[in-house]
Amino acid sequence: MSEHDSERSHVSRSQRGLHVLRTGLRPGSFAVLLVAGALVYVLNALAITSALGTLLAQLARLGLLFASIYVLSAQRRTAWIGAALAAVVYLLELTSLPIDPRVARVLQDGITAGFITWILVVVLREVFRPTTSEHNAVVGALAGFLLILAVFTRLHGLAEALSPGAYHADGGPFSERGTTDVVATFQYFSTVTLTTVGFGDIVPVTRLARLLTGFEAIVGQFYVAVVIAALVGRAAAGRVADRSP
Repeated sequence: MSEHDSERSHVSRSQRGLHVLRTGLRPGSFAVLLVAGALVYVLNALAITSALGTLLAQLARLGLLFASIYVLSAQRRTAWIGAALAAVVYLLELTSLPIDPRVARVLQDGITAGFITWILVVVLREVFRPTTSEHNAVVGALAGFLLILAVFTRLHGLAEALSPGAYHADGGPFSERGTTDVVATFQYFSTVTLTTVGFGDIVPVTRLARLLTGFEAIVGQFYVAVVIAALVGRAAAGRVADRSP
């Protein structure tokens, strides 16, 4: 192979790589959302209480909000609505409103849960759409799982804010803990509940808390069963289509 042919081959591979990257990161795709969601999950779980840790967690959550807007950016109207809601969510987290801290936490958890639920609906709609590529459907399914965790994390926090003492756990009442610790604890509780592991170190006490916990366990079972069945069916249909003359 001549030097000229080698250069052409290298350029061709670079162009194919750029094409794959642009295709995977086009407006409405889920790769950025998956990465941002995983980063937020890790930082929330670490619950770093230093100034640097708090800043990193806030930046990660801001990145998740931008990634959510990016998913909505396939349509301009939904992108603008998503941007407005994301701004409200971020301002509630950053600013200290001159209201009762319990009310502020209710607003923060309630609006955040609603916003993430909206993104989850958009993601799942695309995952189950027949025209969605297999790769994007798999990435969207993984992102959807993290979004479900995030929704229930906030819903458990909302239940605790509405009724202090709704959950019993070691380490003292949640009303006496900081936001970082509360989010980390309920994210852990949401994870073991959604995956039906249930170690029992955090116990729902009130009826609302028990209802949310039971419903999350059911959602976890159905999500895995339905999504895996859909992805396997899509892959099987694709192989049949490739073999057909």
